[in-house]
Amino acid sequence: MISIKKKSNIFLIFFIFLSIFFYGYFINQNKGSIKLNNEEKNEDLSLSSIESGISKFKNVEYKANINGKDYITKAIEAIIIKDKSDLIQLNKVHSFTKLKDYTLLNIYSDKADYFETDKNIRYFNNVTIINKDKTITANMASFFPKKNLIRIEGNIIMNDQQNTINGDVAELNTNTNNLKIFMLQENSKVYGRSKKK
Repeated sequence: MISIKKKSNIFLIFFIFLSIFFYGYFINQNKGSIKLNNEEKNEDLSLSSIESGISKFKNVEYKANINGKDYITKAIEAIIIKDKSDLIQLNKVHSFTKLKDYTLLNIYSDKADYFETDKNIRYFNNVTIINKDKTITANMASFFPKKNLIRIEGNIIMNDQQNTINGDVAELNTNTNNLKIFMLQENSKVYGRSKKK
């Protein structure tokens, strides 16, 4: 039969081993560290960003104040190439500003080129411009904030509650909110269709 003293010694030894295991496994682990598998290590240490001169940033926001008006552009990703430091390539883009009538002008696109010096932006791939009840879709749009102008090009379709208008080129004045739609060929006409029956 095991005496009480032996039982307490066995329990004490078991408790010490359990404490060492607990300390070694849970407490001594660095919770702030990030474990990388071999693929991630190779990806991070490759030539991609440092040696090729490419920097990538996630969830970026650029803000420009021109003539007292704020122009804000957000993107899921920004890419800066060392040799083209003025150009920032953006992916999944959303730009917005308040117009003179206090309505919000929104511009969405899959990709954009942001020129940091003059704050111009060229949007392309699934361009959508929304203001009040008007929605414009196009292949490309160029925003010139210093001129208060957005030039929209390629397969333009403008929809509002009453009309659908098709054209080649459109110009939207962000100061007056005036929209002009026209065709590149002089003998072609802007096509419009009323939704009223």
